Amino acid sequence: MKLPDSLGFLCSGSERDRRNQLRVALWSLVWAFSFLAITLVIKKNWLPYGVTIVGVFGTSILGIVTILAHRRFLRETDELQRKIEVEALALAFGVGLVGGLTYWLLAVRGGVPAKDFIYVFAAMIITHPIGVLMGRRKYS
Repeated sequence: MKLPDSLGFLCSGSERDRRNQLRVALWSLVWAFSFLAITLVIKKNWLPYGVTIVGVFGTSILGIVTILAHRRFLRETDELQRKIEVEALALAFGVGLVGGLTYWLLAVRGGVPAKDFIYVFAAMIITHPIGVLMGRRKYS
């Protein structure tokens, strides 16, 4: 499948890299929408417990598929892109670890509500593409 050149701002590298990046992006979106949908179902109590649990595990499976797509991308890309990705993942992990532990301590102290921990994951998700852009700029 030949990708249009207009996707160059989203995907970089060889045709295979661009295809793999697009695959990761699409699986990530499917996973994110699934996560949002099951979160809404849980909060509104729209479905019976058993159906909700199936939805939770279905969302987890989509997360695993997304991870496997990203792993494939990392295995098949060139060394420079892999280095950029690993540095971006390390940055996102660090933000999540430090931010998560800080948030947990504040929650234990009563400074923030424990139920809003999702913002730590949001920070990780936002940090990764920023790290990729920083890496591309650094190594270009």
